[in-house]
Amino acid sequence: MPYGNVLVDGLRAQRDNRPEHTAVTDFRTSTQRSFSNLWLAAESAAMHLYRSGARPGQHVVMTLPLGSELIAYCYGAAILGAVPAFVDPNQPLESLAPCLADLDAAVWVSSIPDPARGLYRGSIWPPDHTIFDAGDSDSTSKKQPWEQRAWSVNDTVLMLYTSGTTGIPKGVPWTSRELSSQMRYYGDNDIRSEFCLFPHLALVSLAIGRRVVLPDLSTAQPAHLDIDAFYRQLAGSGSDYLFASPLVWHRLVTHIQRHSLPAPKLRRAATAGSAIGVRLIERMRAALDPTDVVVPYASTEALMPITVVGADEHIYLSQLKTWNGKGTPLGRPTEEMQVRIISPSSKGANFDVTTASLDTGVAGEIIVAGPRVVRTYHRRDDAVAASKLRDSPTGEIWHRTGDHGYIDDSGLVWYLCRNRDVVDSPHGPIYPDALEQMWNMVTGFALSAVVYDADADRLFYVFPHDEDPSAVDIGTMSILAQRLHFPGPTPLQLPGALPTDPRHNSKIDRDAVTRLVRQITASGCS
Repeated sequence: MPYGNVLVDGLRAQRDNRPEHTAVTDFRTSTQRSFSNLWLAAESAAMHLYRSGARPGQHVVMTLPLGSELIAYCYGAAILGAVPAFVDPNQPLESLAPCLADLDAAVWVSSIPDPARGLYRGSIWPPDHTIFDAGDSDSTSKKQPWEQRAWSVNDTVLMLYTSGTTGIPKGVPWTSRELSSQMRYYGDNDIRSEFCLFPHLALVSLAIGRRVVLPDLSTAQPAHLDIDAFYRQLAGSGSDYLFASPLVWHRLVTHIQRHSLPAPKLRRAATAGSAIGVRLIERMRAALDPTDVVVPYASTEALMPITVVGADEHIYLSQLKTWNGKGTPLGRPTEEMQVRIISPSSKGANFDVTTASLDTGVAGEIIVAGPRVVRTYHRRDDAVAASKLRDSPTGEIWHRTGDHGYIDDSGLVWYLCRNRDVVDSPHGPIYPDALEQMWNMVTGFALSAVVYDADADRLFYVFPHDEDPSAVDIGTMSILAQRLHFPGPTPLQLPGALPTDPRHNSKIDRDAVTRLVRQITASGCS
């Protein structure tokens, strides 16, 4: 009898059809786990969660290190009928507290003593390290002391939280509806193994039958991961595919080139980031050749991929338009997905996507619809009202990405910047991300930030301490600005790194950059 949970049903199908095939390669424990062994461990984890107080329909907070135990406990929670919830226990207390309150979880599985620092009232349990001791077996499933839950396609399967860069993190409930669409998309290709840095990607990969490789890293945070250990494990893993943040790829490619190392033998490499720079794509294509490099566009609320663009097309289009301040190419909508552009001032009442959509080439807010778009937030009616639009004629839910862009006459989607970062100026709207990518093509910098001082009518091109200021060709950069009728940039090198989001180290904290620019200019250092 199927569970109705798309992840559990996928894993069980792999157990039934390919029981002895390797499901997980775990570098932390130097172990290989078959699909049969992983299923039995998940059942044992479900029993442990039940004895710990978890029940069907509840949330179970998961903050174990990335490894086979985390995977087994996530699947165990789903077998029990509960929902694994991923939160960052290291985030500020003012962000963590409302997440825990919203989840109201009975059980938290953690290897960190008292991770909640007094904020959590439920039970905190370390994992049972014996869950894998049963070994591989063809025996029937263990009898469960709970009644099997009847899952609906719209029941929450996983709970993920946004990074909180725009306020309190929001709980995003992923259901079988969204995950089924993602599994259809990724299951229909030639990738057989995936090197995973994110637990939710590992769960999906296992459900479609891929071997998942889990690295042994003290942290997967891009700015702090051990890049040498990461390279060695990736190169020796035999993986076909890796999805990683732009900073991870930047650090990996730099490491490969600096030490004249052979490229990992990947079949496909993917990097996210709506403002991904063309110089990184060029470096990835050169350093990883013959790996197929692709750039998907997605968000926590809209599962990968909404759109996708290949390396060659990204580079070609960047040379045509990014060079002229026209933004970053995101690619075309993928199967089952729709993309439109609307005015950021559009409201939800009587919304009609046909009449609200802007014409080709007109910039506005990017909205997306389709079965990979999450329809709601967990206990956040304010966020639902702000971010979800219901098309009156069809009932289709459209998600407001908060990204500003346009669709060109060929149907290709372009990114300009976040809505909240658009600057009204006497010269016309300023799109900081678009200017950063334009000027980065001159300097070759991996990351920069554009800040506009309205009082002085100055555009600052801000870059971190580890970039070479001699690469700043003011003449060329000023000519590019003049073509857009903007003032030329004032270069400003920070004494440290650019402030970015703590999770991916790729989203620039523009408020923090603006404060730094004001401090530096007020001190007369620019």
